[in-house]
Amino acid sequence: MLKLARFCALHSRRSLIAASSHASLELETPAGPMSSLYAAMILGLRGMKKSAQQVRAGDLVTRDGRPYRVSKFHWSHGQARAAGFVSLDLVDLATGARTSEKFRLEDQLEMAEVESKDMQVLYQDDVGNVHVMDGTTYEQAVLSADLFGEGRRWLGTPELVVDVSYFQGEPVAAKLPYKVSVKVLDAPSSVGKEDGTSTRHVVVEGGISVVAPSFVRAGDVIVVRTEDGTYVTKG
Repeated sequence: MLKLARFCALHSRRSLIAASSHASLELETPAGPMSSLYAAMILGLRGMKKSAQQVRAGDLVTRDGRPYRVSKFHWSHGQARAAGFVSLDLVDLATGARTSEKFRLEDQLEMAEVESKDMQVLYQDDVGNVHVMDGTTYEQAVLSADLFGEGRRWLGTPELVVDVSYFQGEPVAAKLPYKVSVKVLDAPSSVGKEDGTSTRHVVVEGGISVVAPSFVRAGDVIVVRTEDGTYVTKG
């Protein structure tokens, strides 16, 4: 990798020509196998793909050349020896039209090319819009809560930083962290089970109910998975 970096520094590219709908490249670089590797570096994440089981709500994918935002993800387990499948609710970024598609776990989906920014959530106003700020430039923006999909319920988490995706200069999706740390506001008595374990619903910041172990008390900080509200551990 060090040799490759030195090569790129010493041999600047003279032209980069995009051709065809598949974005094939012609590069005027020194002859040899290094040329294709150099092209791959320039392309970066162009055409990056994920398997259907890796896609999550908030991701941006392309279908038939059109960009879509994944608003909801559902993984269904197969019966007996049958493989499971993934259902994705999709929103067309150009028209706002909604659709749903099913995929096999191993199906590959191409990710849409977007600009992503880490933005801190400042507050949610009376009409539900979410005010955010770029921590680097201090530029502020107002986002629709719809961009967060099912994750909108965690917007009351203190010091929350979200990943906002821009397509052609417009915010089109906002993605929460995989896990967040939240304070437990209320923890009623636990209910014992036949196997000796005990859990109950506790209320955390934002008024969200989470199933947590009996040892969790009001005032504790716990780590919760934002995708489904699952308790992970104590913070």
